[in-house]
Amino acid sequence: MRRAGRLLGRAVLLALCAALAGCAPSSTLSLTATELTAGHDFVERASVDADANVLAPYDFSLELMRRCSDEAAGRSVLVSPLSVLYALAMAESGATGQTLAQMERATGMGADELTGALQAYLQLSGPQDSPVSLANSIWLRDSENLSVEDDFLDACGGSLAAQVFAAPFDDSTVTDVNAWVSDKTHGMIPNVLGHLSDQAQFLLVNALTFEGAWLSPFSRELVTQETFTLEDGTEKDVEMMRSLESTYLEGELATGFAKPYEGGTYQFVGLLPNEGITVSELLGSLDGEALSDLLVPVENTIVDVGLPKFSLGYDVELSEALRSLGITDAFDASRADFSRMGTSDVGPLFVGGVIHKTFIEVSEEGTRAAATTAVAMDGGAGTTDEEEPELRTVILDRPFVYLIVDARTGTPIFIGTLMSVE
Repeated sequence: MRRAGRLLGRAVLLALCAALAGCAPSSTLSLTATELTAGHDFVERASVDADANVLAPYDFSLELMRRCSDEAAGRSVLVSPLSVLYALAMAESGATGQTLAQMERATGMGADELTGALQAYLQLSGPQDSPVSLANSIWLRDSENLSVEDDFLDACGGSLAAQVFAAPFDDSTVTDVNAWVSDKTHGMIPNVLGHLSDQAQFLLVNALTFEGAWLSPFSRELVTQETFTLEDGTEKDVEMMRSLESTYLEGELATGFAKPYEGGTYQFVGLLPNEGITVSELLGSLDGEALSDLLVPVENTIVDVGLPKFSLGYDVELSEALRSLGITDAFDASRADFSRMGTSDVGPLFVGGVIHKTFIEVSEEGTRAAATTAVAMDGGAGTTDEEEPELRTVILDRPFVYLIVDARTGTPIFIGTLMSVE
């Protein structure tokens, strides 16, 4: 265990661990905070067994989405389950006892299993031509009152490739964290923090971006002005993009399609509830297995697709949603056990808040999306059928569910609802 004010000597070890986990060298972003992992050469990343990166967080994604949709009261919602899982994995690395057990039940994976899967995913998304980029960071209050466990920093700096910063936790730190998030999300999310509480001792931050061009872009000539009908019957004008796609999806309560991005690794999935079925009812009918089954293409079909052009930003405080998933002790100063993270002289560590912000823009050329999740740790009180394929139609002209999915692993990068258009 080391005092936060004496951690500079750990820079070499943490830089090596981060390099082995597959993170890129830090950018030239200018910060007033001291980066403890800066200034060192990075070595070749470790190899990961391909089977180790299979991640199936459908249940977690759907539960999180349902909680956020309930709170949104009819507004469009967009969450990145993957971003939230990275932030929770960093918190789990410092948790133990019942606090850790509750977090593991909520994510559906043991802490080591989750960290291993996310470490593998960091390597899968590492190539420069990947549309997904990921970054993690830990911000420590630079104070003699805070003692930080070496094993916690090793786990996050190594397995999760987190940059580690020591900072005064004043207005300059708010500016630094927001600049780091803006840099890592390519400006799509310019800030995540408005202020830091006097109790804040740690910040655990993930930033994720997706910038994918369609494998077959929508033709501008086929974009038409159409009507989008809200669940209450209100009609809105929308620019509808049209194309023919080869992946048609069908379930009891919805039909849909998948449209691939360049490279074929990632795909956009649109799910339209059947007439008379609300988005909430569709989400309520799905668990992880049902969603996985729904994403299996119907054989020998093609689909006439209509996808509205849209962009939206979304932000939510996730504490209540995570409490409803069973993570309760982590938010209670009298019961939280983050002793594997460190100790603070001002009181035991607990989760003071979880901020989640997202952005998405869908156009003829492709999709730009970003997410950030910040956990504030406080202290204190194909087919061989030769028959002509059947043509189906899925026009997303009323509220729908959509996902951006990694086709290799089934990982939902983003999941959202479009309830209205501007």
